[in-house]
Amino acid sequence: MGCPQELVSYIREADDYCIAVHVFPDGDAIGAALALFLGLTAMGKRAAVYSKDLIPQMFDNLPAVENFKPITALNEVDTTNATLIIVDCNSPERAGLPEHAGLKAPSFKKTLVIDHHVTETNFGDIRWVIPDYPATGLMIYFLLKSLDIPITTDIAINVYTSLAVDTGTFRFSNTTPEALFVASELIKAGVKPVAVADRLYNSWSEARFLLLKNMLSSLEIHNRLAITVITQDMLKDTGANLEDTDNFVNFPIMINSVAVSALFKEVDTDKWKVSLRSRGEVDVSGIAQRFGGGGHRNAAGFRINGSLPNTKQTLIKSFS
Repeated sequence: MGCPQELVSYIREADDYCIAVHVFPDGDAIGAALALFLGLTAMGKRAAVYSKDLIPQMFDNLPAVENFKPITALNEVDTTNATLIIVDCNSPERAGLPEHAGLKAPSFKKTLVIDHHVTETNFGDIRWVIPDYPATGLMIYFLLKSLDIPITTDIAINVYTSLAVDTGTFRFSNTTPEALFVASELIKAGVKPVAVADRLYNSWSEARFLLLKNMLSSLEIHNRLAITVITQDMLKDTGANLEDTDNFVNFPIMINSVAVSALFKEVDTDKWKVSLRSRGEVDVSGIAQRFGGGGHRNAAGFRINGSLPNTKQTLIKSFS
């Protein structure tokens, strides 16, 4: 893959970077941001990584993950000479900037966007957005190669994790020959696939497992649409948190009669974050856009306010 020369040239020249991931970061966002952070610091650049929300437990052993700072920490630094890079999303709101995190609306020298989502905004002085590309981490890999940065084992682990998460460990329809080729190169660089898979799938806390059990007990199926729910009470009862719900939306897709899975997560009273997953040709990004959200053909999301019965019924009607 060829990277935009404008992006490569700019990164070679500028020295200070603030890297931000989207709210409720997943493995692709985290792995991509950390790989970029490691690459930039290897070049002698000054870089920092920021997240509005906590890093999920399953990713807390990734190389350099300890460098993540809360996005409110941007209030404590002078950003006027720094470049903001938004990774795995393409709007300041999606990254929790600025009003969504109580920030002062920091001013940056320039803003860059590196993303692979279908839904786009016009934000960013330099934009590199490839809709439906397998993973943002894969884009970061090619960017680092264009910058002649050696792919160390630490960088490789982060890129491989991002790629594994967004391709469902190479089970999803977005798995391409290129993705598999790069995965093999990352393994040559020191990645142990069994270790990554074990961390992703076999290292759950008891609280997370109990939360999944409670979520599955809420399952409703309407035609080919499966709906599950996670409430604040479920979180309190199990001791889990919203960061523990990563990948939960994919479980109902295992039912052969289900084409779309929708997971309602209560983020506040009558405020819901809805994650959508689909199989085959069902495009959930269009549904998400109707509600002000977005994403990919088979993976999207949006936010909605209202009582749970009403919001579920609204979604059900949108599929009828």
